Amino acid sequence: MSLAIIKNLFEKIEKDGSGINGYEKIIQFEFTDLKESYNVKFLGERAELIDIRETPSATVQITSENFEKLTNGQLNPNTAFLFGKIKVAGDMSQLLKLSKILEYYS
Repeated sequence: MSLAIIKNLFEKIEKDGSGINGYEKIIQFEFTDLKESYNVKFLGERAELIDIRETPSATVQITSENFEKLTNGQLNPNTAFLFGKIKVAGDMSQLLKLSKILEYYS
């Protein structure tokens, strides 16, 4: 399920890459309920899944249900973080940049 949600986000990005706005970082999404991890590399105006060997700038821990809500606009990333629905390891500033991307595509 989580891979399908990420692919849905990629489809939105493919149609309109301007929401990434030059962002070029690797973010690892850990879906805590499914015990799955995916590294997403944002490349200016597109994004792709990459091999986990590359070091992410930040790791986002979230359930697949909450990630789906984020990408559909049903959950605000900042509110989710404040209530512990999202946990971030690594560079915390990436969460702010990522939240703008997710809000754009929701």
